[in-house]
Amino acid sequence: MKLPAALINFLRLRRVYRDLPARNPARPVRADIEPTTYCNFRCPHCPSTALAAGAGKRVHLSLADFTHCLDQLPSVYRIKLVGLGEPLLNPDFFDMVRVARKRRVRVLTTTNGSLLDSDRRRELLACGLTNLNLSIDAADPETHARLRPGSDLEQIAEDVTALVRERGSRKYPAIRVWHVIQRESTPEIPDLVQRCADWGVDALLCTAKLTNFGSESLEEIVGQRRAVADDLQRVLPEARRRAAAAGLQFRCPDAPPPPRRPEDGRACRWPWSRTFITARGEVAPCPYANQPDGLLLGKLLPTDGDEVSTFAELWNSPQMQRLREQIRTNQNPPFCRACYPGWTGPDPTP
Repeated sequence: MKLPAALINFLRLRRVYRDLPARNPARPVRADIEPTTYCNFRCPHCPSTALAAGAGKRVHLSLADFTHCLDQLPSVYRIKLVGLGEPLLNPDFFDMVRVARKRRVRVLTTTNGSLLDSDRRRELLACGLTNLNLSIDAADPETHARLRPGSDLEQIAEDVTALVRERGSRKYPAIRVWHVIQRESTPEIPDLVQRCADWGVDALLCTAKLTNFGSESLEEIVGQRRAVADDLQRVLPEARRRAAAAGLQFRCPDAPPPPRRPEDGRACRWPWSRTFITARGEVAPCPYANQPDGLLLGKLLPTDGDEVSTFAELWNSPQMQRLREQIRTNQNPPFCRACYPGWTGPDPTP
């Protein structure tokens, strides 16, 4: 009996995880694809704000170009429609989800929650989306507005509550709040737990600011995380008590983890199993490589007259093989060093 190609690829990937070869015979099983670089917020901690270079640099990924990218990822079973912009600003967003779902690909996205009007809520529930993450950075509306300029937390709360109510007993999309831990809002985490319980969302997941995107040194990032860890110790017992009382799934780290090291079996697996494609069709090893001192492997789309490659050519290009060898031998390039995926533990999404 002939095994399905996807199953063969998974079996290859299991062997790849054991040896972490520079030249990878397996193909990626997950991909992050950026639907847009436009955003209606100007969050100070977000690279979209820090790296903004004028309206001329902003772009939506078209449905045709999205389909072209997806055609080159036949082994992918899950995609995240995320990047530096607000996904729901792309007019083709819901059709992208439908195209992927017809191929039995699970689709996740993260939104700032500001565009959940009745029409978009109806589309979110009908298009086949698997997971919807809502970026909420504080429980207090004033704090939230400072951290996310342009936001109206009370309006977001009203729309999220309506979305949960309209979803009813349906399993999908799973609706989760995604919270970036920052010193200014850490004392509000117990109140955010209560807000999430009141809204009826499925989970509250907390994560750290993972990378500096050229704005701070590694030492500054690590120092900030240690200070946040001290703050967390003071608020987590109450936050966990409230989550347990409300029956809310709540995941929040106690402290920053150490860097991943190959010798303890925790080397980053992104370069062997996942990929990132920007709205301009550029391929990067991961979202954190899409920064000034990062690594872009090439382009899948003919924008700006640049040379176009196939994904297969880029997946085992000399640059990609060199990166895998660096990570396997714990010689991470600069864009890796401030990123500790272990901060939140394993990704809970199947």
